[in-house]
Amino acid sequence: MNTMDNTKLMKAIGKYAFHKYLEKLVSAELHKVTLFPCFSQTGAPNLSEPKHLLLVDDLSKITSLNSGAFNN
Repeated sequence: MNTMDNTKLMKAIGKYAFHKYLEKLVSAELHKVTLFPCFSQTGAPNLSEPKHLLLVDDLSKITSLNSGAFNN
């Protein structure tokens, strides 16, 4: 088995953790919310600048990423 220096090991752990996070994110239920900023003078929504947000419905799937206690 080849030995790895600390930098390579940290990169490998980071890639693994990110891959696991993406797997959890794909399996979680999401829904998209679109918000629009408003004009300061009229208060009307500015439809040319939508802001899209993804909301996670079931946070327990995301917080179980490290398989540990998440309410600490």
